Amino acid sequence: MTQEQINYFKAAASLGLIHDEENPIFIFNSTHKDLLLDIVSGKIDAVQMARMELYNRGLDENTGAWIGWSKTETYVQK
Repeated sequence: MTQEQINYFKAAASLGLIHDEENPIFIFNSTHKDLLLDIVSGKIDAVQMARMELYNRGLDENTGAWIGWSKTETYVQK
């Protein structure tokens, strides 16, 4: 994320134009320090974790559309 994007999201947050839960600058606000360190060091793949969360919600990873849990079971093997 560029500094320009960060500034945009900070401004949008302060003006109430974007909800905190939709604002990428707050994505790791409640994440424990040790988990952040594991992500930075490569011990945890944050993209794979996000993919797994979409599957756990029964959502397609490309569109976010509901596809159901039975269909996502085949994707989890990726």
